[in-house]
Amino acid sequence: MQAVLKYKMNEKEFETLLEDYLPEEKKSGDVVEGIITRKEMDYGFLDLNAKKEGRIYASEVKDFEIGDKIEVKVLREDEDNIIVSKFVLDRAKELASFNVDDIVTGEIVKKIKGGYTVRIGKNEAFLPFSLARFEKDKDYAGQKFKFIIKEKNKSNITISRIDLIKIEEEKYFESVNVGDVVVGKVKEIFDFGIILDLGVTSGFIHISEISWDQVDSLHEKYKIGDEVTAKIIEKDVEKNRLKLSIKQLSEDPWVEFENSHNVGDVVEAVVKDVLDFGVVVTVNRNSGFVHVSELAWHNGSKEFKNYKVGDKFSAKIIQIENEKKNVKLSVKQLSENPWDTVKEKYHVGDIIEKPITEVFDFGLLISLEKDIDGLLHVSDLSYKRESNLTSKYKAGDLIKFKVVDFNDEKNRVTLSAKALLDDKWDVLEETYDFDKSYKGKVMNVQDYGIFVELEKGIEVFIHKNEFSWDRREHKEYKVGDEVEFKVIVIDKIEKKLSGSIKQLEKSPWKEVTEKYKKGNIVNTEIVEIQENFALVKLTDRFNGIIPKRELTEEFLKDISEKFSIGDKVEAVITDINEKRKSIALSVKKVQEMEEKKEMDELMKVYGV
Repeated sequence: MQAVLKYKMNEKEFETLLEDYLPEEKKSGDVVEGIITRKEMDYGFLDLNAKKEGRIYASEVKDFEIGDKIEVKVLREDEDNIIVSKFVLDRAKELASFNVDDIVTGEIVKKIKGGYTVRIGKNEAFLPFSLARFEKDKDYAGQKFKFIIKEKNKSNITISRIDLIKIEEEKYFESVNVGDVVVGKVKEIFDFGIILDLGVTSGFIHISEISWDQVDSLHEKYKIGDEVTAKIIEKDVEKNRLKLSIKQLSEDPWVEFENSHNVGDVVEAVVKDVLDFGVVVTVNRNSGFVHVSELAWHNGSKEFKNYKVGDKFSAKIIQIENEKKNVKLSVKQLSENPWDTVKEKYHVGDIIEKPITEVFDFGLLISLEKDIDGLLHVSDLSYKRESNLTSKYKAGDLIKFKVVDFNDEKNRVTLSAKALLDDKWDVLEETYDFDKSYKGKVMNVQDYGIFVELEKGIEVFIHKNEFSWDRREHKEYKVGDEVEFKVIVIDKIEKKLSGSIKQLEKSPWKEVTEKYKKGNIVNTEIVEIQENFALVKLTDRFNGIIPKRELTEEFLKDISEKFSIGDKVEAVITDINEKRKSIALSVKKVQEMEEKKEMDELMKVYGV
């Protein structure tokens, strides 16, 4: 029988062999690779080849599938799991990739002592006030800017905006020269000029460099944010300043006018002002004047009523004043006898009221003078589509219109009633005080809102959302109803007005926030109970919310165990959320405040 040799392993050799088979221990700060084994609502779990599973926030693995391998950083270990994070690892890698003088884009998070916290990717950086070049009282939270990395260590980054601006300004000034054309946005408006934001720097345009025409008010001509093209006319390298001009983008209109016009030429003039002794006009962007004696062959003073600012009319040049850059004009010299023809009596732009001669489907025929008719086409009656004219107009009715064209071939004048609305729109804000309310009749009803007549030819659209502050209230209107409203939007380009009925009264939110402030203690009653909160009455149109946890210090499984609708409660306002239009209150904090007050009084009596 063969002998069997037996080897007995000692204890130390066994421990060494066991260590080779046991999973490796994980330490805080280790970067390890794990396999996603499962995903739950709050956490995901990883196989880290260790004694315990790795646990990670579910949000960090939402884009990964079970079975995927990911690299994570060990944060700590609890009784059941090794707590790991992919975000912390990614943030550290990102931080390591940043270098001093790198240009990065960051979002302002908040203002802190000495500067701002700025989010750059997954990391946060510090922007000192001295390196920000921000307006002192302006809130920049949420806005994005470019920065240059000033300093960096293992855990912190200091950035600068002012250093980057200086670098960009220097590059910009090296790249532009006098005569270059630049585009910027209006940054500031003064009585004497405007400042343009050119991106990396600013430029100034004096009022004298705005236009070859006279500019009366820069505040009316421009608004903040308007895009403007201008030419560089002066460059101060030492002070990094640019002077710009808009008018020098084009030739002086007088030079062109002087070279192309002579006495006797007929030109188109636009009324700029009407004086007692004549009409001030512009002709091809140059100044002109028509003396009262040159308005008509007979009694020119009566002609003043036919001229208003913005009107266009033809006139003959009778004198060119080069030194004054002014042209004198005459209307009467356009013809020997202004009464021989209708064209000599009526002008394009004249507003006339005449009786209707005949009604057609395509428009109205108006008799201006003997054998001369004017056509008021259906498309020129109104901005809204007209139909079935025979039911709305009849021969003999007076109608007001504007002369818009002459047809020499047919001896017919083209007329427009719609053009009168253009004049009304030009002075609409002067005619109406839109801070006040107006009444009008409902002209049209749609599912999405109603159209109300402000005056003939001008309607106001009121969206159904503007009927009432209470969306649960269902208001209905029918054609012919009289409605009181306020105009809230004026679109002169599209010639549209929007109105509101609900804005006749103060909004529930404005009413309640004027009455209550954060910290106010109110006595109120419960009007509604839900699973996790109770609603209390603050005004007749607004309820505040008390979360379940703020109703009492006791644990409540069900609010209805202790509270009922109609119960009176005393609560303190803890939050007024402007964005969500909500007001939160707390009953519990009132009790805490009372207990603190009692304790303070005891301390005053008995001391520490």
